[in-house]
This record gives sequence, structure tokens and C-alpha cells, in this order.
Amino acid sequence: MSTRTALASAEDTAALSAPPDDESRERSGPAWSTWALRVLVFAVVLALWQLADVRLVPDYLISSPVHVAKTLWEYATGVQPGLWTDIRVTAEELVLGYAVGVVGGLVVGLGLGYWRLGAAVLSPLIAAVNGIPKIALAPLFLIWFGIGVQSKIAIAAMTVFFVMFYNTYMGVRTMPDNLVNVLRVMGARRATVIRKVTLPQISVPVLSGMKSSVSFAMIGVIVGEFIASQDGVGYLINTATQNFDSATVFAGIVVLMLMIAIGMLLVGMLEQWALRWQRD
Repeated sequence: MSTRTALASAEDTAALSAPPDDESRERSGPAWSTWALRVLVFAVVLALWQLADVRLVPDYLISSPVHVAKTLWEYATGVQPGLWTDIRVTAEELVLGYAVGVVGGLVVGLGLGYWRLGAAVLSPLIAAVNGIPKIALAPLFLIWFGIGVQSKIAIAAMTVFFVMFYNTYMGVRTMPDNLVNVLRVMGARRATVIRKVTLPQISVPVLSGMKSSVSFAMIGVIVGEFIASQDGVGYLINTATQNFDSATVFAGIVVLMLMIAIGMLLVGMLEQWALRWQRD
């Protein structure tokens, strides 16, 4: 075997046996020590909460982790009915409102990103409507669509729309012109430019907007359920608040946190799949 071949083999072996770099470790997820610290912090918070309920604060104000867990178990097992129906209603409102808002914001953002005149005319109006607190518009949606799921879907869609619109619009407007010009010189059509340049370039801001929109959609849904509803987790929390039932309030908050976490996880999986081209 020649010296050059031996050196090449040694380099290949070293590369295979080398420890993973920081980027590889980041992709593989947090180390076990990080998870251990997370669990420790969570346990300390629960312990302090339990102690505060027993010794410092009345139970009807903050309840306790034990009481909240018991309430969640009673709702989950059907001892206290209604939770699963409320979860189904809120999930339906969340998914549909999120989908409508994402699609609407993406389409309008792409359209105005390419249509400069339309952007110049409509941008001030969009900015003005976006500046209005969404809770101030919620009663109008309740008047227009009633107290059913339609009004909550509309509120959630409106909230998500502006997040997706601005992320998409700014992604298109900040796109490098040289890439577009090269394809146009080669005779590419508008659809080809969008598919080959625009979508890859705006994928990061769009997916970032989709991830942050999960919590915004939930805010819109819960605001609508607080104002007027007959079902939903927001309705459950609002009713428990009026009855000074803090355990049920915290139980409802835990359910909302779990729903948001599931939504963020699903969008994160979509993000990893859509951005796989960056790792290739």
C-alpha cells in the first residue's frame, strides 16, 4: 500500500471516529444533564407552589398541585363530565382558525410582495387594522358570526393572518434580486421563479411565523370563548373563575399548555421536513 493511500485511509478513519461537532450535538437534542435540570426546576416550582398553598396563600386563590392533579384526573376519567367535549370544541376552533389564517396570510403576503402598487395602497390599511387590539374586534365577530365555533375560528384566523402576512411579505421583499434576475434572463416563468427561488428563500420566516402563530391562534380562540360561548376550554376556565374554583382554572390552563405544546411539536416536525434541504 502506498504512503498516499495509507494517509487517506487514516484520515477517513479519523473522520469516522472523531467526536460529533457542536452542530451535530445540537441536532441530536439536549443532553441528559439539561433534561435533568429541567425536571429539577419543574419539581422545585411544584414544591414551592404546594408549600405556598399550605402555609402562605388561601387555597381558593392558587389551589395546589395535588388538588389540580386530582381535578384533572376527575375530568379525564369522566367523574366530572365535559372536559373532552370542551377540548374537542377548542381544538376544532384552533385548527380551523389556524389553517385559515396561515393560508390567508401566506397568499396575501406573496401577492403584495410581488405587487408593489397594491402593497403601497393596502399596507397602511393593513397596518391600521393590525394595530387595533384584537379583543376590541372580538365583539364584532361575535355579532357577525354568533356565539358558535364560527366566531372563534374568525378571531383566531384574524390573529394568525397578520403574523403570517408580515413574515411572508418581508420574506419576499428582502429576497435577493440577483437570483430572480438570473432565472428571468434564462426565460423562467413567474411560477418557476416562485417555486425555485421565492419559496426556498421565504421558508424560514414563513415557518417561524407558523410556529409562533400556534399560540396566537389559541389566544384568539380563548378570547372568543371568554366573551361568549357554550363550550370550550376557555368557557370551562371562565365558569370556574366565576365560581372561585382555582383548581379547575389551573387544570384548564394545563390543558391549554398541552394543546399548544402538541401544536408546536407538529409545526416543528413540519419545519424539520421542509428545511431538510438546508442540511443536505
